[in-house]
Amino acid sequence: MVSVLLAFPVLYAIWGSLFDTEFLGGQQEFVGVQHYLDLFQDADFLWAIARSLIFVSGCLILGTSLALVFAFALNKAAGFLRFARGVTIVPYLVSGVATAVMFRLLFNKEFGQVNRTLEFFGIEGPSWFSDPVLAMVATIIAQVWSDLPLAVLLLLGGLQTVDPSLLDAAEVDGATGWHRAWYVSIPLIAPQLVLSTVWFSYSTLTSLGVVLALTGGGPVDATRILPIVLYETAFRDLRTHEALAIAIVILTFNALLTLIYVRISRRYDLGN
Repeated sequence: MVSVLLAFPVLYAIWGSLFDTEFLGGQQEFVGVQHYLDLFQDADFLWAIARSLIFVSGCLILGTSLALVFAFALNKAAGFLRFARGVTIVPYLVSGVATAVMFRLLFNKEFGQVNRTLEFFGIEGPSWFSDPVLAMVATIIAQVWSDLPLAVLLLLGGLQTVDPSLLDAAEVDGATGWHRAWYVSIPLIAPQLVLSTVWFSYSTLTSLGVVLALTGGGPVDATRILPIVLYETAFRDLRTHEALAIAIVILTFNALLTLIYVRISRRYDLGN
């Protein structure tokens, strides 16, 4: 029953993407895979895919690195500091729009805290949302902040299961803290690391709220990723059948990336 409920929207979207109408609510005409052919012949759509890959890659690298750092730090937390483990989930509870508003203020050219900090060190703060590269950087940071808590908790849960005797044995053998983390702890939490990677990939590839509210896809389409294209096609242009085709493309990319992560983990025997 659960499988049917989960599969129905996907099957409906696939079926709907094979039709087209001249206007919303009009007579449907079967066009087969024409929407998909049109999408992959559209230069703007191909650029949106490229920007999405940059966005996902940036979020994966930054997010996974920070998640590991925070997970190791929280795993060592003792006494009163353990309350930080519960506080970690707070950013995940904040809506995408609220996150965008906060980071819009933080990266404001005139009074944002980021530029004030740079000016304190004698560096002139840039106009973050006027430069295509800096706008992408700011968007990646905002998205990672929103998605980081769940990844941290996944990795922290894995670290909690690591047998302390293994770490003690490595320390007796002369391994430093870094070596114990890299050669003992991280290999043992590989399943959680793969799950965290899948989460970051899925969340960033389907992200709309943060990007739409923060940059709206600008400047000059620098942050116009696939979910923005989907939103514009469905709700601005009212081309619902083409929007369904874009949704299936995003779903397919998510599935392919997940398979790649799983294949890599199996190839290098991660988690075994």
